Amino acid sequence: MLVKQGELATMSAVAGSFGYIAPECAHTIRVNEKIDVYSFGVVLLELTTGREANDGDEHTALAEWAWRHVHEDNPLADALDKDIKEPWHLDEMCSIFRLGIYCTEKLPSARPSMKVVLHILVRCSTKVTPPLRRFRDASNLIP
Repeated sequence: MLVKQGELATMSAVAGSFGYIAPECAHTIRVNEKIDVYSFGVVLLELTTGREANDGDEHTALAEWAWRHVHEDNPLADALDKDIKEPWHLDEMCSIFRLGIYCTEKLPSARPSMKVVLHILVRCSTKVTPPLRRFRDASNLIP
């Protein structure tokens, strides 16, 4: 279903994977951009933590786990993917993790618009320039 920006639509059922679905989908049939922002935020959290959307712990989704991690004053770096060890990634990863938290706010009105998300991502991409490495062939690019 295509909905014009700013318009609300309704749906008859919720479809999606646990962990990606915005909390308000449990009690509303109104669809808007903020539901997609929530799901995108979960993807950002997956990218920065190396965890899956339903991998917070046995009772919570990743978004809830990340929110608790931050609000319990744990070091932000402790939540990040341990397999990414190069220090030049740390600031950028922290920024993207924070954006993931912002996108997964419980209240839809507290989440940014996708325009704001894009603006933040562009700013993040210009902050850190990774060192250039030459690849012998394309097989080095695929894990």
